[in-house]
Amino acid sequence: MQRLFLLVAVMLLSGCLTAPPKEAARPTLMPRAQSYKDLTHLPAPTGKIFVSVYNIQDETGQFKPYPASNFSTAVPQSATAMLVTALKDSRWFIPLERQGLQNLLNERKIIRAAQENGTVAINNRIPLQSLTAANIMVEGSIIGYESNVKSGGVGARYFGIGADTQYQLDQIAVNLRVVNVSTGEILSSVNTSKTILSYEVQAGFSALLTTSACWKGKWVTPRTNPLCCA
Repeated sequence: MQRLFLLVAVMLLSGCLTAPPKEAARPTLMPRAQSYKDLTHLPAPTGKIFVSVYNIQDETGQFKPYPASNFSTAVPQSATAMLVTALKDSRWFIPLERQGLQNLLNERKIIRAAQENGTVAINNRIPLQSLTAANIMVEGSIIGYESNVKSGGVGARYFGIGADTQYQLDQIAVNLRVVNVSTGEILSSVNTSKTILSYEVQAGFSALLTTSACWKGKWVTPRTNPLCCA
């Protein structure tokens, strides 16, 4: 069980891998890391487990560095959605809707009120069933985000023409806990971390036209396209 949830935690971080931007603006599927293949090729379970995930919080308090943004968080706030997807793709669990539970309850109230008044639509005439309770809960949070753990680059310039490349390593850490709903016992708790690589390639030139005019040009290609840093 602990190995399974370690794979789920790694899968939660695998979206933080960067991918070079595509030349054409054609829609593509999200690239999958090796951890996703490991997750989807687990042995078939004897029975699936009902699981609920309420909210995976960002406890780092980190914001994007200037000049990118002073108000946007350093990691996207979509960890809960990524975790639910990983649990479902593992084929070991049946995730239950909990993040949008209030919206679900509102819809059920609307249907129940219409059924009582006799004005229910044809697609909602069947009496509502009770919501399914979870066997386990998955709790957790993003517990660490270290920016610029390591950086470097290389470049050259000759007679005003040159190019250089830079790279930066960031690190993110996540904690996940599995809780028995019946007893409240923590069945398993795992910590995992992942390194995020960002790099940039740029080239430019400069030429002195006159004693008072200088012609400059620059081309920059940032190679950072984080799919998920939750």
